[in-house]
Amino acid sequence: MTRAQLLADIVADLAALRAAYDRAGLLENELGIGAARSSVGSPGREIAERFRRDFLLLDALVRHRVAGLAVDRGALRHVAVFGANNVGKSTVVNILMGAAIAETSPEGGHTRHAEVFVAAGPPLFGENPYAFRGFVQTALAALAGSGFDRYARVPAVGPLWPSHIAIWDTPDCDAVGSSRYLAAVVEAVAAADVVLYVTSGEHYAVEHVVEWVFRLHEAGLPFVECINKTRQRDRQRVIDGQTERIFPLMAERLGIAAPQPPIIALRYLSEGEDSALWGPAHPEAARLRELAIAAAAQADRVEAGRAALAFVRSHLDAALQPVRLEAEARRRWAVAVDAAAAAFVRAYERGYLTSTSVIEPFSRLNLAILELLDPEIPGLKETMAAIRWVTRWPSRLLLTIGRRVFSALFRGNGGGGAGEPLAPELKAYSEAHVEILSGLGRRIDVERRPPHHHPFWDSLATAWEEQLARLSAEFGTALELGMKRTEEEIRQAAADIYTTLKQRPATLRLLRGARVAANVGGALVGIVLPHHGVLFDLVEEAIVAPAMISATEAATSAVAESQVARRKERIIERLRAEARAIAARLYQEPLQQLGETAMAQAGSLGLGEEVADRLTENLLRMQSDRNGKRE
Repeated sequence: MTRAQLLADIVADLAALRAAYDRAGLLENELGIGAARSSVGSPGREIAERFRRDFLLLDALVRHRVAGLAVDRGALRHVAVFGANNVGKSTVVNILMGAAIAETSPEGGHTRHAEVFVAAGPPLFGENPYAFRGFVQTALAALAGSGFDRYARVPAVGPLWPSHIAIWDTPDCDAVGSSRYLAAVVEAVAAADVVLYVTSGEHYAVEHVVEWVFRLHEAGLPFVECINKTRQRDRQRVIDGQTERIFPLMAERLGIAAPQPPIIALRYLSEGEDSALWGPAHPEAARLRELAIAAAAQADRVEAGRAALAFVRSHLDAALQPVRLEAEARRRWAVAVDAAAAAFVRAYERGYLTSTSVIEPFSRLNLAILELLDPEIPGLKETMAAIRWVTRWPSRLLLTIGRRVFSALFRGNGGGGAGEPLAPELKAYSEAHVEILSGLGRRIDVERRPPHHHPFWDSLATAWEEQLARLSAEFGTALELGMKRTEEEIRQAAADIYTTLKQRPATLRLLRGARVAANVGGALVGIVLPHHGVLFDLVEEAIVAPAMISATEAATSAVAESQVARRKERIIERLRAEARAIAARLYQEPLQQLGETAMAQAGSLGLGEEVADRLTENLLRMQSDRNGKRE
């Protein structure tokens, strides 16, 4: 892949990212969407505005400066006049040109579009198709009242300024409402070969603006600094304050070196004296002009592209954070739901299939076998009546999930009353149901605690309350059907084992002489066999016990033992499979869909991590490639 093709892929992925961030509100002009703000950091406006600035800067640096490693940026050189509100940027443009070309005003925020002053003819950006993408070039007179996706090319050359250097007059970056035209500021400075930073005694310590200067310096943009609108007696104080206090503090906070630009302080003039600014009585203006022209001429665009690429790579993770956070939120919820469904099955197994504190399911199997052998076995009818879950099926079950109580309604007409123990399988399912939903509720609460969390979790928390009621309402129906299948499975297993027992007549006779000695009041059902005492699992102890195998049955005992063991294993597996099916149907599928809905409500980006991964990989390839590049 050529470097030009690689650049095209990078620009395309950044465009997709920018469009997704626009849709989600992350690049909103006024950043009014709280959910979007929280997805890039704490829900403070400052964090969100910094993210917006940095992302726009990365995107513009790739399209303007990194692009110079792959395409021809043209012969024109560019100087961008940059600074805070009302520092006199347009006046400085006129000083450089040596003519009143840019419109000035004492009103702060007067310039709200990027304006470039250059001779007519040469293309602004050479063969670079990505420069000022998303902006429309228009005439200066047409800017007023137009959207902020416009910029003007003004065919003007001053008598003191070279015709091959374009001068950009940029909007401010700190006035009220400046976020509306922030993209124009970013685009103009990214296109520049040198930035002329204009400040004043009132603005040199504005933190937001100083941070801007540091970021542009870190990205490899050369600087010339101009102190304007500052009286002579205050100029040295401003210079010393910047170099000894302001810049060192910012350097420490950001962890990067401070810029050390050449500094020119312009003479302070009153309104109406502007024409004197570029006259012979104002040598500071000539010096500023010389520095700007020299810096533009000496700018190494290959080195500028490399520096910008290094900057983009070092800050890319922060720019991709919303994509990563969204993917991680989806992943965590999916993992939590899958883990909860698996925990539901384990809780059911623990409470019903393996617990020694319940009599089921093999006690039910024992009794079903005895009923097939002889329904008149003493105590069997009473025990069968007590153990069947239908006799204690409640009309309503109250479930305490978190701090709320929900009611699960059942269609059955069981005789279970208040205070009567639940059927063991229903009890196991109910406890598993409460366990899974309480656990997921706690997971949502944990994810929402950090100030830096994805708004997905807030959206999910709102939907979760409604989901709890719905899941508990559907719980009874799902459990009733599942437990009916349990009853059918146990009865079919009893029939299969009874068929096996027919091969052992002596054992059949022995079992027909049994009696059920205990009721369901305790943990187990006791089955008394003549001359063998009390057994608790006749399937294991009576059918396959060597002492009960007669000589005529010895040949078939191994076969019978194997068949019975397999049938018991099948019961457990079928009941476990039923629990898994309930978990998938009742929890996994609806809760995963709930996550998708919550993500859409939170403002889904609609991008997978593959875009972020590909962008990271391609920028690394661009940086490491030393073949076929345009240098």
